[in-house]
Amino acid sequence: MTKKIYQSNVPFLSVGLAFYNVEKTVACAVKSVLMQTYGHFEFIIIDDGSTDNSFAIVQELAKTDNRIKLIRGEKNMGVGFRLNQITDLAKGEYIVRMDADDLFFPDKVERQMAILLADKNLDLIDCSAYIIDKFGTPVGIRKANDISNLTLRKILKSRTVFFHPTVIAKTAWFRKFPYDESFRRGPDFELWCRSFGNTNYTRLDEPLFIYREGKVSIKNYQLNMASFRRSLTMYYAGALSSYELKKEIAMSHVKGFLYWLFGSFKMQHLLTATRNSSLTEEEKEKVSGYLEFVEKSEVGISVQLAGM
Repeated sequence: MTKKIYQSNVPFLSVGLAFYNVEKTVACAVKSVLMQTYGHFEFIIIDDGSTDNSFAIVQELAKTDNRIKLIRGEKNMGVGFRLNQITDLAKGEYIVRMDADDLFFPDKVERQMAILLADKNLDLIDCSAYIIDKFGTPVGIRKANDISNLTLRKILKSRTVFFHPTVIAKTAWFRKFPYDESFRRGPDFELWCRSFGNTNYTRLDEPLFIYREGKVSIKNYQLNMASFRRSLTMYYAGALSSYELKKEIAMSHVKGFLYWLFGSFKMQHLLTATRNSSLTEEEKEKVSGYLEFVEKSEVGISVQLAGM
């Protein structure tokens, strides 16, 4: 690994992670953040009312590094609420998104920040990601949608824009565009629709992130589809015709039925796999090797950051 960046002459960042009942994966997620070559950050971690051992696991890791600011939420409030809470607490110039079942490669933040700092007009950046299954087996690279020449019409028809867990954005941007907390599932798509036209964005196409793609429950998938339909009806005016709106809504119901059908036979992964492109053997070895390295590592950094 390259030397960590602790200088006060680079922007101070806030890495934000909210978690709920992720005792099997949260340790690796946290450790992968602490291993970043860009080290000038605070790490805000919020427990969203977990009932398993997740909090205790993170509490032990927090003892090893004074960048971690661990907060325990007694009630499960949902991802939108907790992400807004992170924004309120953030002291950094930029906020780095993170989820509790994923991992950063060591230079993810440094590489994305280099692009953001080269153009101060940029508000937001995401990146590509390797995909692993619930067992940690590498299964693909997430296919990226085209974000050049975006229009609201393209956003509504693509059903996605940025790869949410990989995003880094200005804290001021997150405060201008908070998550709609009434969206218990899929608050990011509504955010992309609402902020479009007022956001300067880019992408780092290289996969610097590992995304764990498990078997999403049928209930949660249906909730995601309901959130998508709600966003469609909120933002379609001027971008889609009434006929196109009805068509997109109908297609979402078809997708929901297919997911229910495949899910009934525990075969949801066959549908989610269509979002990924294949890996080479070298890429599989790279991802597997890094996963093993993080799992076995003992993080104990405890650094006093310059400028804090």
